[in-house]
Amino acid sequence: MSRLSWSFLVHDLSLSFASELEDIATRRLKIWSGLYRSADIGTLYRRREHLGLQLTQLSSHFQHMQIVKACLLSTSQDPLIQEIFVLKQQRVSAFTQRWSGPKALSLVAPVVEHNLRFAGQSDRAGLGSKRGMYSANPSIKELRAKTGEVLGQLQEEKHLNHASCLVQQGAWTHWDNVRPFDLSWQNLIYGPGPRVIAFVLNAQINSVKTPAMLKLWGYTSTSDCSLCTHKKCTLHHILVNCPFALDQGRYTWRHDSVLANIEAELQKLVAEMNKRKPVSATETVRQAFRRCFVRKGDKLHAGKQQPKLGLLSFANDWSLLIDYDHKQTTFPPNIYPTNQRPDGVLWSRSTRRVVLLELTCCAEEGVAAAQLRKEVRYLELVESINSRGWKADLLTLEVGARGLIANGTFRSFVKLGFPPRHATTLCRLLSTVVARCSYAIYLAHNSQIWSHNSDLVIGSL
Repeated sequence: MSRLSWSFLVHDLSLSFASELEDIATRRLKIWSGLYRSADIGTLYRRREHLGLQLTQLSSHFQHMQIVKACLLSTSQDPLIQEIFVLKQQRVSAFTQRWSGPKALSLVAPVVEHNLRFAGQSDRAGLGSKRGMYSANPSIKELRAKTGEVLGQLQEEKHLNHASCLVQQGAWTHWDNVRPFDLSWQNLIYGPGPRVIAFVLNAQINSVKTPAMLKLWGYTSTSDCSLCTHKKCTLHHILVNCPFALDQGRYTWRHDSVLANIEAELQKLVAEMNKRKPVSATETVRQAFRRCFVRKGDKLHAGKQQPKLGLLSFANDWSLLIDYDHKQTTFPPNIYPTNQRPDGVLWSRSTRRVVLLELTCCAEEGVAAAQLRKEVRYLELVESINSRGWKADLLTLEVGARGLIANGTFRSFVKLGFPPRHATTLCRLLSTVVARCSYAIYLAHNSQIWSHNSDLVIGSL
């Protein structure tokens, strides 16, 4: 891209020429990333928050450089250059088939002006905290940067609109409650490996080579599952819905692998909280933060940090109990006698507080249903514990089988007391672990031999 930028800027090339170069680059990028050859190209060029690799598209880069040139010419200090640009803009405004930078600038400029006049935000940042968003008199450089930003947003909307029209490859557009897989360059190079990355990319758009897809592509004549003889062996069936794999413990192995990584971090959190002085139950969260308020002119000392309050911050005698398939536990009888076995139990005798953790490794399209199912399942237990003088909280943890973590899982970690940054890192770890496990389950979908139930996948932060 760096070699082409100058040529795209100074020469009046056609968009079709850039599109021809893009076709060549896209084929090579699909081979490099392991994508299916007919996969939606938006997987390569969409932003990472939209489950894309966020690579630079050649045609978009050409348009961006041409619009940058139009901006430079239109704001030139030489009146002759401005006059020549106006004449050229008038000439290309009549083009109906050919794309041109001056005409595109005239179409993008009103959008830029509207965004500057009616700028808004939907996050929790304070008004004025983001520089350049509320600039009343933007400079020429800021206008040029805003124009490029608007052009990128239009290209992103184009990819999203195309993906929403795809019945199978665009199924991810309905997953509005999951966190994307980490597709940063650091994770692509030093992460779980190219095979797992390729599996995640193809799984997100349902383009993995399953029996159902091979029959659809014309490579095989049957789409039956070789394990349970199901008539349509899709990726959803292989990862979460095969009775043979369920009875053999493949899904339980993936569940326990994720749970083992959660247990390791919970043990560290419990050990840290048990060393701290507990926050009084009568002290509100606002008062606790007010103690660490830094007044104007004062300096924040190294030891004076804002407390990270969570459910575990109000006691220092927490106990942890994790239930595995190979190491089953009994719910603490001093709290309530029951035969139900949540995946995790945290309790404090001094405050009579209980936190129930329930993990589900489900398909991304079933995250909301899994959360509701677990809440209904343990509703009676929570009410029974509360009637015994204890205070019970149920936190559900949903981890997608394709490697995408539910937003509710991140919020549950923060609610427990993990700092947001650490909770994000933990979600990325779980995402990698579940992707590795699902990839192994997919590789064995034609084999009835499975002997890995005792070999849990343990990642590292």
